[in-house]
Amino acid sequence: MQNKYKSTRPLINAYMFRIFTYLIFLFTTLLYIVVVGFIYLQYTGGGDVIYTQEVTHLLIALVVIMFVLGWFFAYTLYIGIIKPIYETLNIIAEISSTLSKQTHIDKVQVDYLNDFVRNSLSQLTKSSLTKKINVSLTTESYIKKLGDLIKQNEYLTNSKEELSELVEKLEKQQKMLELEQAKTSAIIDSLPNGLLVTSRDGNIFLINKELEKILGIESENLLGKFVYNVLPDIKPINTYSIDDNGVVKDISNFNYKSSDRKKNIIIENTSRPIIMNKDMFGIVYILRDTTQEQATERAQREFVSLASHQLRTPITSIKWNSEIILSNESLDNEVKIAANDIYKESNRMEKLINSLLNLSKVDLGTIKFSTKEIYLDKYIEFLLSSLKPDIESKNIKVETNISFAGPIVNDPVYIDIVIGNIVANAVKYSLINGNIKVDIGKKDNNVFINISDTGIGIPVSQQSQIFSRLFRAENAKNLQPDGNGLGLYVVRQLVDLMNGSVWFESQENKGTTFFIELPIAIKK
Repeated sequence: MQNKYKSTRPLINAYMFRIFTYLIFLFTTLLYIVVVGFIYLQYTGGGDVIYTQEVTHLLIALVVIMFVLGWFFAYTLYIGIIKPIYETLNIIAEISSTLSKQTHIDKVQVDYLNDFVRNSLSQLTKSSLTKKINVSLTTESYIKKLGDLIKQNEYLTNSKEELSELVEKLEKQQKMLELEQAKTSAIIDSLPNGLLVTSRDGNIFLINKELEKILGIESENLLGKFVYNVLPDIKPINTYSIDDNGVVKDISNFNYKSSDRKKNIIIENTSRPIIMNKDMFGIVYILRDTTQEQATERAQREFVSLASHQLRTPITSIKWNSEIILSNESLDNEVKIAANDIYKESNRMEKLINSLLNLSKVDLGTIKFSTKEIYLDKYIEFLLSSLKPDIESKNIKVETNISFAGPIVNDPVYIDIVIGNIVANAVKYSLINGNIKVDIGKKDNNVFINISDTGIGIPVSQQSQIFSRLFRAENAKNLQPDGNGLGLYVVRQLVDLMNGSVWFESQENKGTTFFIELPIAIKK
């Protein structure tokens, strides 16, 4: 492995210094011998044989000069060459030893360089000229600074690795955020209704594609604008109310007409403020174009109203004629049975038509109250007498507790629909030998009417829908297939128009109690 890196070997080999040391030592020894020999010959007189006294003195002077110059040359060589090279090799050794710890350096090459420099230093240290050489203070300070720099480099390298890991984590988080943002954008743009989100002061900062389509406005013309400038008829924020679940919300309709008058639509707005710690930070609007839907609903209501009015006359005629037929005792039994079926069906059709008429009046907003004084004790007596055949057929026990006999000021037709529907349902859905109780009382300016039965009750899972249009509970359908699901819907709408309240409590197979609260005198 070392042969691979021989080209990196320094030009100055440590053995040169060993040879140089030996030459200096030999030169010094010869000088000593010559000097000593000449001195000996001088004092013993043997020098006269070879040299004259003048020659001898000259030779001695030359030897002394050579000795001095030799040592001066050796000292100069030591100070000018050997010691700097030695110190340089020490620095190189320190650097190579440190760099060998770095992962990005070729360790094989550095280890070879380090071993070579250490061996060179060892050879220089053992030589006679360099065995007492110490690294100068300046070199030591450089080496120390170099060590500090290397430590700082290691710290920076570690910091760089940590920073790289942090950057990698941040990049992963950024990718996750971008993925979540893409998911959220896809969900928002896939909503079938328009979405608009504003800040607390009404500044628009989020919309979806459906809203652009509904309003016919591009997103760049909506974002950053105030919602009341874009939709001036939208309901202000301070009109929000809290629903039964404690959620602040608002549902309303408003007209929208675009500036170019190409759009003139009715928008249904369902909006909720963004609330945290009782502070509002913004508001979310769900907008739906209901123009066609409302037009269709109105057409349906008008058709129901028209059809009901048109059907009422022939049904009344059929019912009247069937009563005439039934009053003739000379008819055959089969004819009487047929006439009786016609009478029952005409009664059922009459009730359905009346329900449809009431429904159309509620939906079209055409109900007008014609009030008069009503004595509830007499009304309840009349109502129960009209239901007497059904009550007796099931052997139902009816109990009345009327602490407030009246009068109240209300519309006789519509109060009969409200109370009559609930009492009729109590009879209809009671079992044989059941019990019905009617309680009427007064508190302040309101009258309370409680109607309870021991019938089939309402399943818990369906109780929230009981006042919905065309809804009937499953157990009610099984017991009485005939029914249209309009009665309680109309009751709820009429009670609301009377500024009253209606609610219920029920347990399946145990019975139901309806609670009605009405003003003693309603407004026309």
